[in-house]
Amino acid sequence: MRFSLFQKKMLKRAFTFAEARIVAHEDSPEALRLNIHRWVKKGGLLRIRRGVFAFPDRACSLPEMVSALYPPAYVSLESALSQGGLLPDAAFETTLVTPRSTRSFDTVWGRFHFHHIQPRLFFGYDPKTLLAEPEKALLDYLYFRKTRLSDEPAFWREARFQNLEAIDWDKGGRWRRLYPAGKLERLWRGLRRYAKTHRAD
Repeated sequence: MRFSLFQKKMLKRAFTFAEARIVAHEDSPEALRLNIHRWVKKGGLLRIRRGVFAFPDRACSLPEMVSALYPPAYVSLESALSQGGLLPDAAFETTLVTPRSTRSFDTVWGRFHFHHIQPRLFFGYDPKTLLAEPEKALLDYLYFRKTRLSDEPAFWREARFQNLEAIDWDKGGRWRRLYPAGKLERLWRGLRRYAKTHRAD
């Protein structure tokens, strides 16, 4: 198949080799691999990771990136907290949660780190944007970062948490009980106490 025809038929901005085979179904897998190799070499395609490709002239949304890279997953922890205005600084990598094994990918789109979570805790995100709800992003953050966190008010102040009045603490509290008990519970209660005494002006 010619590249111009493949580009016309492939409607996705980012795609896997398996999806490319559906579009170029008349080509053998070997011929398609050779064609993709040539298209990447000529700059017609970007190789995102093994078996995942994208068109350089088509802008990719974050959900499309995630779905192509390592589905299922949703954006959480520092990335979601930053996007939600709970942390002031942008994350240096996109942090995500997945029921699959923990993996990291360095791509032309930046670095993506996928944290493994138990399937029963894989919830609390918008299926369209793949962005965790604020309460879920906060719980995931406390769960995965608990060894480096403290429940003391000075810690939360130094960590620069803000806009905590946006958190639905009752909903988050119900979700918190689904996580393993222990330090996460203390951190949640400590942050809630901090939020009550440090409201935005």
